[in-house]
Amino acid sequence: MKLRMLGDSLRLRLTMRETYMIGEGQSVIESTSFSDSSVMRYVLSVEGDRVSAGMALNQGQHQLVIKVPAHLAAQWSQSTDVRLGGDELLDVDGLQILIEKDFDCVAPRSGDEHIDTFPNPSHTKC
Repeated sequence: MKLRMLGDSLRLRLTMRETYMIGEGQSVIESTSFSDSSVMRYVLSVEGDRVSAGMALNQGQHQLVIKVPAHLAAQWSQSTDVRLGGDELLDVDGLQILIEKDFDCVAPRSGDEHIDTFPNPSHTKC
């Protein structure tokens, strides 16, 4: 799961496996470790009856937790929709949240950017 933040907006991109996981009601957890031994964790959790986001304390560490309802996650994971919730951004009290499927890049890059990504519909077959 990739996380992008800018001001009051969050964007999560999920691999095929992660999309399947939330469709099955499982949480997706990612973390980034820093040289001072601190860890930034972010979680996409399937629970509740509405989309929500906030900070939570877990084992003495703060983590970003975004919650989505099970019915929304299940429907989206099985659909061809790119974004959870359709074309509208999810608004949680002024925080804009975009959760989308991660597609192959049109212009290939080195590294593991293409691991478990969805096939890009913009690619044409030779």
